[in-house]
Amino acid sequence: MSNDWTGSAQHRPNDPNEKKDDIEAAAVPPPVDALEPDKEQYSVWSHNEKITIVILTGAATMLSTMSGQIYFPAIPAIADAFRVSIEDINLTVTSYLVLQGLSPMILGPLADVKGRRLAYIICLTILCGSCIGMAVMPHDAYWLLVLLRCVQSAGSSSTISIGFGTVTDIATSEERGTLIGIAQLGPMLGPSIGPIIGGVLADKFGWRGIFWFMAAFAAAVEFALILLLPETLRKIVGNGSIPPPVHLRPLLPFLRRDRPDAEPLRNTPRDTSTFAALKHLNPRFLKEPDVVAILSSSACGFALFQALSATISPVLFETYPFLTQTTVGLCFLPVGVGAGLGSMIFGRIMDSEFRRFGGNKGARLPSDFPLEKARLRLVPAYLAVSLAAAVIFGWTPGRTSLAVPLVFNFTFGLSLMGVMNALQAICLDLLPGQGASITAANSMFRCLLGAGIVAAVDALRRILGNGWLFVLLSGACAITVLPLITYVRLYGPRLRKKRRVRKEAREAKEDEERRRANETSA
Repeated sequence: MSNDWTGSAQHRPNDPNEKKDDIEAAAVPPPVDALEPDKEQYSVWSHNEKITIVILTGAATMLSTMSGQIYFPAIPAIADAFRVSIEDINLTVTSYLVLQGLSPMILGPLADVKGRRLAYIICLTILCGSCIGMAVMPHDAYWLLVLLRCVQSAGSSSTISIGFGTVTDIATSEERGTLIGIAQLGPMLGPSIGPIIGGVLADKFGWRGIFWFMAAFAAAVEFALILLLPETLRKIVGNGSIPPPVHLRPLLPFLRRDRPDAEPLRNTPRDTSTFAALKHLNPRFLKEPDVVAILSSSACGFALFQALSATISPVLFETYPFLTQTTVGLCFLPVGVGAGLGSMIFGRIMDSEFRRFGGNKGARLPSDFPLEKARLRLVPAYLAVSLAAAVIFGWTPGRTSLAVPLVFNFTFGLSLMGVMNALQAICLDLLPGQGASITAANSMFRCLLGAGIVAAVDALRRILGNGWLFVLLSGACAITVLPLITYVRLYGPRLRKKRRVRKEAREAKEDEERRRANETSA
């Protein structure tokens, strides 16, 4: 039998105190921290070292969303330079979002097998090269702008899925809320500080300066990761005590320098072949109703965020004519600051909720642990506040001072992160060991829906007006997300139990095949 959690009872047959817990733990699939025997420390990294790792990866994840929106303030200037319409330039935004959703489905599963460091280096190299290409391309090559934006998206977008995969490598379920909150800072701050930086660069150096800045930023982050970031993939380093291959080691391993080299953990899978990576490209979890419900809910929240971000610039330019490119860029800041604070605040609240329902740091969860309730209990309240803030933002520009829509932008970003953090956390809990893959699927759902919303939002705004647009979008979000969340809370435990039964049957079959192969070879 395998050495993972499904067979743990067989490894301790003479321990009456443990037997009952093992039988109960088999009722539901545990989080990733239950994949190893209790005597093994889940992660050798200290709490401060975990935060350092997440901050390093957060710089890379911020590049994905920042590069998507940093040139928003310069869209009119780019349209003039290429002699095309603003709608044509908006096509580069839509194509970016489409690739942002699709490319992680390849690089995310590869990162779950080949290692986090290698995946980061590949992504950031592609991003840096595409930014240099856009900085030097001729004005008469609009097709090249669209192509390079797709390449840029393919390179940068996978960093988010890899980043959340890194969180699952090092964080137990009890501390996952806080670390997810920190990890969310990068992706949520990028769309806010990106337009500010883009507006300043466009005013001072022209639109090409934006892409030179992104190339330099990507190169600096890549250099920092090569120097400092340790490999965390559990298939390669286990709980961090196993030395990785030389090519996956940081040049300056300042984290855990005092850690003695250890023998590979007995139950740490070491299959990092290309075939193993290809098997991850067909994720079975997309057939799971509760997982798809969570991914769909996350996509609705992300699409609403994209719709609001896409309307800030045109709405404020139209209703407050005293604004410039730079000051409009500053108007993106409240939603980003709110999202950043929300990531930190609601991450800690989520950890507190987890402990409130009986989750303990590093411990195996009991079979009756209400995982769905612990993660999703507060989501309807967060969602209600964020939807109300979006509707108020829709109606206030031009009717009030500029401060009012900006305040509700802040409220929207703050409360929406309570929803997004909870949905991201339960995805990682439901599918242990597949952090990058499930986050890649999450990106696919979110970005494809977001791309459709961005493509349609300007036309809808002209037809309905800004106020009714956000009434429509917020209402659609409410009638979609609330039933899906209710479904997961009601039927999630039953679906997890079915997954456990299928997993046991699959592993028993694999064990039998290995036994027969060994007998034949002997």
